Amino acid sequence: MSKPGVSGNESQNTGILKEIIETNITRKLIPKGLSWLGCMGGLSLLAFLIQLGTGIFLMFYFIPSPNEAAASFQRVSHSVPYGWLIQRIHSVGPHIMIGMVFSHMLRIYFKGIYRHPRELHWVSGANLLILTLLMYYTGSFLKANTAAELSKFQLTCFYTLHIAGIPLAMILFMGMHFFMVRKTGIYEQL
Repeated sequence: MSKPGVSGNESQNTGILKEIIETNITRKLIPKGLSWLGCMGGLSLLAFLIQLGTGIFLMFYFIPSPNEAAASFQRVSHSVPYGWLIQRIHSVGPHIMIGMVFSHMLRIYFKGIYRHPRELHWVSGANLLILTLLMYYTGSFLKANTAAELSKFQLTCFYTLHIAGIPLAMILFMGMHFFMVRKTGIYEQL
């Protein structure tokens, strides 16, 4: 019997979708006994998504010019509703993300999970670590106190890398990483 206000076809589709999610994601990818330390890869993804969201918000207000960068930071902090909070989250987020990625990589290394058949997981993960550090590095040049010391060309290069080049490369490597994890499965003792 279907729920009130829901046609039988919609209820059946919801049941099919739930079954697909359970069989292909929940039951297949999450091993029993998974600890919080084993979730650092997923938490790194969450940190990346938060950085992406706050970065897109800040992109609407930041002016990549040595003369305007400091003023745009002040405008976000003082004039934009909750701009100060989003700016702080975007400033602190990389530190948290780097810590999560490092702890994930160290755990994989010391447990020996990088060995066959997961060598390419390690390669894509190492690339993601390097890209995370590059993202932090390029973002540090966009801060108000540093941006004034750069030429317009340098600031534009760092800004373009920070908002387009590195995030696209990260998304590419994340897709590769998740595809391989999906294919080989999560290591049982992670």
